[in-house]
Amino acid sequence: MSKEKVMLSELEEGAVFSGKSGRKYKILKQEDGQAKVITLDLMAENKIFDKDDPDYKTSRIKGFIEGELQPLIEDDFGADNLVEHEADLTTVDMQKNYGTCHCKVRLISFDEAREHNADIVNLELKDWYWTLTPWSIEERGWKYSIAVVSPLGNFGGNDCDGSNDGVRPVCILKSNIFVSKED
Repeated sequence: MSKEKVMLSELEEGAVFSGKSGRKYKILKQEDGQAKVITLDLMAENKIFDKDDPDYKTSRIKGFIEGELQPLIEDDFGADNLVEHEADLTTVDMQKNYGTCHCKVRLISFDEAREHNADIVNLELKDWYWTLTPWSIEERGWKYSIAVVSPLGNFGGNDCDGSNDGVRPVCILKSNIFVSKED
């Protein structure tokens, strides 16, 4: 049974669609000819964020996403259809020590997870998953903690150097591409 091909821009926020591989994605936001999307499922399980640094810019998990997962998403939609964008690394308690980073595929931020909480819930996920947001800073007693999200959409904090959580990437796609609409 073939799925209906539609222009990504025709789908509403919260809609599920699939790429060339059949991997499913959910639209978090449609704006200015672009769609911010998250994978419906985890693309990796049991991943350490980093051995000793909660800064997403220099983390092992960023390297893993860009080296292993981004090529798979590029295969789904074409590398030219992923939009490089700036991600805010402000901590959960609003400390600005980590600045921002530029990427095409990344983890969701704590603020995005709160804003789109109803759309990120997926009870079929097997594990919590990482955000790119540190809980706080070392000077406040939180050297290693990163915000994580449960399948129910609850939040917690796990140490970047000792916890193995899932990876559920976010990216921004150009909305003028055709995708397969899911029921």
